[in-house]
Amino acid sequence: MKKLFILMLVLGISSAANAVIIEVDGQTADAVNIGETATITVVSEDASSWLGYIIVEAGNPGALSDITNLDAAGDIASATAYSEVDWGTGYELNVSMSPGGEPAIAVGSQFTMTFSGALLDETSTISLYVDPEYGTPVASVAVTVVPEPMTILLLGLGGLFLRRRKQ
Repeated sequence: MKKLFILMLVLGISSAANAVIIEVDGQTADAVNIGETATITVVSEDASSWLGYIIVEAGNPGALSDITNLDAAGDIASATAYSEVDWGTGYELNVSMSPGGEPAIAVGSQFTMTFSGALLDETSTISLYVDPEYGTPVASVAVTVVPEPMTILLLGLGGLFLRRRKQ
């Protein structure tokens, strides 16, 4: 019986550590066009309390802003701006059930925020670290900024024009 309890405890801890994911505009990884703003969403796959940090890691361009607590996170969810030299900038996210248990935390999208400021062809790593797993992110996405189709078209036409002019 004791071994079964320990196994359930270990499985419960490991499943809680993998219970939160990050989506970029509805996908787990994506590219954004120059000038676009990507929507980052934190999605919980279970209805448990958690504390974590979503961070644009140091050395990568871009920033998170305009964070919104969604209904699934409950009324007492919080998001506080966070910055540390070695990690980067982002938000401390806290999802906790109210003392009476109502409203409960729901499964699904719990926070959204915007991502902007990355440079062309730069890839930003956005990671979610959930307590007590601060050393290893439980979710990570890479967002690469690419030229929008019209920009590529104009660059191509300009190149053809310059080539024709030289001949």
